[in-house]
This record gives sequence, C-alpha cells and structure tokens, in this order.
Amino acid sequence: MRSRAARQNGFSLVELMMTAFIFGVGLLGLAALQVSTLRSNTGGRNRFTATSLAEGCMSAIQAEGSTSWNYAAGILGTTANPTYPVTRNYTGATATGSFGSFDVNGLPLVLNDPATVFTVAWTRNGAVASGPGTKTPITNMNLREFVVTVSWQDQATNAAGVAVPQSTMSLSRLIRY
Repeated sequence: MRSRAARQNGFSLVELMMTAFIFGVGLLGLAALQVSTLRSNTGGRNRFTATSLAEGCMSAIQAEGSTSWNYAAGILGTTANPTYPVTRNYTGATATGSFGSFDVNGLPLVLNDPATVFTVAWTRNGAVASGPGTKTPITNMNLREFVVTVSWQDQATNAAGVAVPQSTMSLSRLIRY
C-alpha cells in the first residue's frame, strides 16, 4: 500500500495562506517605494523648473545689460537718440525686484494668483561701497553682481503631517551693466 503523504498532489490551505501573506507584505513594500519615488521625482522636476526660471531671468538681465553697455559706449547710438526702444528695468545702485510668479510648469502668472508655485526675484548688489562687507563693482568693465533667487513649495506637509519649509535656489553672475 501507498502512504497518505505519497498520494498528496496539491497545496494545503495553510501553505496558500502563508504564500498570500508573504506576497501581500511584498506588495505593501512596493507601494511605499512608489510613494517615495513619486515625491523624489516631483522634487527633481521642481528643481529643474526653478533652475530654468533663474537662467531665464539672468538671461533677460544680461541681454538688457549688454544693450545698456552698448548705448553707454556709443556703439548703438546714444541714450538720448537710441536706434530702438530700450526698457531699463534693472538700473540703480542697489536694486531689487520681482521677475514674476509662475505655475508648476514654469508658465507666467499674474501676481498673487492662487496657482503660483514659483516666485522669482533678483537683486543687484551695490555700486558704491558704504561700509564693511559691502560689495563694490569691478569698474574697469562696468560689471555688477546680480543674484536671482527662486522660491517654491514642493508640498505643504510631509508624510507625518508636519509643514515642509519653502525651497529656495539662488544663481549669481557678474554682468556688464
């Protein structure tokens, strides 16, 4: 006669339950990993958009600075009789200003729009030294230091419900102005 164990062809209910439990624990781990990956990807996208906005603001300042320098040097005419209209937004010894508000995709918005994710501001460091720690321009080439700061909120709260601080990124460049 054959023994009972030799005739068994399938799985017992206990074995199936243990397999389902182990499989379920593995799926929960993958779900947690997915949430973490999505947060990381969103943060990377926001940093990329912030960098693009900062570079765009810096390019606008540099383009206007080149035009302003060319007028001052008499290359494009004089400021009293310019060859084309000039908008001078970044002038002044020490100046600060807003470059604008932008949505999650980096598209411009009206100031104080509730869809605002990114805000971009610029600062032009002082042209005249007035005390210790004050930066002075490089006068030979009429260079000024501009700093563009982008601020954004990745998320309102973290997984524990604690408010997340606002993220910022700064870009600095010497520009002939």
